[in-house]
Amino acid sequence: MRPIRFVGPGILLTGLVALAWAVARGEASVYLIFVVPAVVGTGPLAFLGILLVFLGFFLTFFLWTTGAPPSAIGRPPIESPETEAIAPQETTKARRWGGVVFLGPIPLVFGSDPQMTRMMLILGVILFFALLLLTVALLLS
Repeated sequence: MRPIRFVGPGILLTGLVALAWAVARGEASVYLIFVVPAVVGTGPLAFLGILLVFLGFFLTFFLWTTGAPPSAIGRPPIESPETEAIAPQETTKARRWGGVVFLGPIPLVFGSDPQMTRMMLILGVILFFALLLLTVALLLS
């Protein structure tokens, strides 16, 4: 396992420590809404913690999918020479799929292979920032 893969979880952990420190100093408050924790911060340490948590999630998903072995989904089964002579050759195209689900403002991504998951992650980040810009524009108008 390559050491670069631990950058994302390390940044995520650093962000959580910064948020805990901000709560201890009184710069942030933590609330539990249904089962989702919410953080309200007033200081720069709280902002830094939230920023590092988002960056840690992004880097973890991005770096853990770059070196993954290709998926066996969609590969034709290995056949013996006897079955090749009996069955006609059919070319089946491998299906690739992926998706983005938003849990509040956080995109959860999934896909059939690392490239599709990475594409869905990029789409989720773009949609997150579009949602953020629309929300800020609505609040300022």
